[in-house]
Amino acid sequence: MEQTAILQVEQVSKRFPGSPTPACDRISLTLQPGELLGLLGPSGCGKTTLLRIIAGFEQPNAGAVTINGRTVAGVNCWVPPEQRHTGMVFQDFALFPHLNAAENVAFGLRHHRKRLAKNAIAKRVAEVLALVGLANLKDRYPHQLSGGQQQRIALARALAPEPPSFSWMNP
Repeated sequence: MEQTAILQVEQVSKRFPGSPTPACDRISLTLQPGELLGLLGPSGCGKTTLLRIIAGFEQPNAGAVTINGRTVAGVNCWVPPEQRHTGMVFQDFALFPHLNAAENVAFGLRHHRKRLAKNAIAKRVAEVLALVGLANLKDRYPHQLSGGQQQRIALARALAPEPPSFSWMNP
């Protein structure tokens, strides 16, 4: 039995208005369960744009993106980011400055597709904060954390909803 690819990108292109050069030009790749993918290249070559397309923060001008067998971007198809069930850690972490570490992690769970109860949210927040080694800093605000700690909070927030592409972490 053939496994469904976790991610399939087919001939994806993106050109921003006013730019003579495409940010991404006919990118294709397939990621199978258990595989890791690294995107390498010089600044400005389209790595972040491709990740933003996969996550749903940008729409491609051409091509298709399929996540776990479901087309999320393509001809006459567009699934918004919150319905793609992916996790993404931004370069700048994108933490909410007015929320403490636990509240930042819980943010996505409050809008989760499964409508979790408060006690389930609290339990999951505690689990992922422990996973990233920051359970003892749950009440601190982003400005009270080091850069590395902020990055781990952002990672915990991305892992908290248990996106299917991270299911290998919980055997």
